[in-house]
Amino acid sequence: MVIERMTARKAAIKDMMSGSWVKKEGMEPSYIVTGSGEKLSRVRLMGTVVGRFVAEDGNFASITLDDGTDTMRVKTFKTAKPLDRVNPGSLVEVIGKVREYNAEIYVIPEVVTEVKDPNLLTLRQAELAARARNLKENPLSAEEPVQETADENALRKQILDVIAGKPEGVEYSVIPESVSAPEAKIESVVNDLLSEGICYEPTPGKIKKI
Repeated sequence: MVIERMTARKAAIKDMMSGSWVKKEGMEPSYIVTGSGEKLSRVRLMGTVVGRFVAEDGNFASITLDDGTDTMRVKTFKTAKPLDRVNPGSLVEVIGKVREYNAEIYVIPEVVTEVKDPNLLTLRQAELAARARNLKENPLSAEEPVQETADENALRKQILDVIAGKPEGVEYSVIPESVSAPEAKIESVVNDLLSEGICYEPTPGKIKKI
């Protein structure tokens, strides 16, 4: 059986905390099943850091993330990175794997990115609320994946095309001029591409595709 890497899905912490943990064996990833039937193994969370702990020996660190719906801990083991660079009060996006131990659901981070624009949290909350309403009307089975909307995929492709069109990189200010979409959505997609490692900033304000 081929085990595919699960997509990191945008999620609300309250849905994760109220979901049911499903433990799988071997190489198959464990996951949370939410009340609407979403299966979450890798997630993207955005929220404010309301607490941080770093062990003196650097072998453990944790932050408490508050996304306005609930709080959840993000933990690292055998290293404090990347949580040692995160400050309480910062707005961050975390991409990572969902884990459970002693009845606590938490996330092991793969990428932690500081979010400079607080409007992006409002946009994320509105996006998740709209998706929750849609899932309430059309609940999923636990095995049915959630697909990004066609509009989101189209915008993502347009932005990638603009960035890829300049092998040396493109100034961020050029992207809103080349793509027809609200700037907050454009910035959200660009942040996603940076967080996922698809693009990077060779210099501040310039975006380049890897």
